[in-house]
Amino acid sequence: MNLLILSGSAFPGSHTRSVAETIESLVGQPEHEVAHIDLRELNMPIFGQGKTDDTEYLKRLVEDADAVIIGTPNYHTSFSGILKNALDHLSIDEFEMKLVALYCNSGGMRNSDPLTQLRMVMRGVHAMVIPTQVCTCNEDFEKTETGYTLKNEALRERLSVMVDGLIKQSNSERVSI
Repeated sequence: MNLLILSGSAFPGSHTRSVAETIESLVGQPEHEVAHIDLRELNMPIFGQGKTDDTEYLKRLVEDADAVIIGTPNYHTSFSGILKNALDHLSIDEFEMKLVALYCNSGGMRNSDPLTQLRMVMRGVHAMVIPTQVCTCNEDFEKTETGYTLKNEALRERLSVMVDGLIKQSNSERVSI
């Protein structure tokens, strides 16, 4: 399985990135390939202002992935602008019938509003979002020299359930619309 993780935080060493790294460690089976893209590191012009090599690179990565996991911080009860811009550059061509899992981090308390909105966006590009999602908040993490580490074992287990479900679904026969 070819799994792609997209992190939509504007900040290095973010909580969103930490969750992505946790997911990478949970996959761990040699038959699964995992790529993690920190969207803040890509040169993505505002949608409608042209394309770059990174725009085409992201399209190829999403198209070639068997499944995509999308993570975002909670910005004013929505997902990040970096993620929105990246998704605007993508379409049904890359996402049709693609399995997707979602996670987010909120500052003070868990909030799934960004994921509700992402579900609608994913429906618009004909992706298939799995039911299990993960919402973290800042108290679930421990600060380290390089960023954050997820310390909440219950959420680590939920991430594991989400990843296992995504892998199981990807091994099922899919239909095309």
